[in-house]
Amino acid sequence: MSAPPSTYQADLSRREEMAVSGAALSEAPWKLAGAAGVAVAGADMLAHLVFLHPELFSPLSEGVVAFFAVAGAGALVRSRHSRALRWARSRPWRFAVMPGAAAAIVIFVLTMLHGSGIFGSAFTGLWHGAVAYGLTGVVGSVVRPGKDKRA
Repeated sequence: MSAPPSTYQADLSRREEMAVSGAALSEAPWKLAGAAGVAVAGADMLAHLVFLHPELFSPLSEGVVAFFAVAGAGALVRSRHSRALRWARSRPWRFAVMPGAAAAIVIFVLTMLHGSGIFGSAFTGLWHGAVAYGLTGVVGSVVRPGKDKRA
């Protein structure tokens, strides 16, 4: 007799969880995430210009966080159904590691290109990744997927 699905799903290794998270993240609403990232980066850039503090990398960092948070949360709330999405919806905080880690890596690289040291870049990447992780996890915990409008 086979084990119930919940028992089977709980026995995934960390590597398998990352693979399943990647599969679930591949179904994210990328256009919406891109639009959110551009909107947040643009609004932050505008705020910096209004207060006469022009800066490029801070708005880019905020846009990256918005991009990955919307992509991760969007994948969880879409009406599509797959094994990876079912796993991600049942464990939103484990799934949220993927968008958080992706944001942290991209922001680490951006900050290093900006000229910050390795420790400052690591700290900046980690806290931005933590924000993307938290936003994705909260949305996944609170919001349920919408109904499929195709019938």
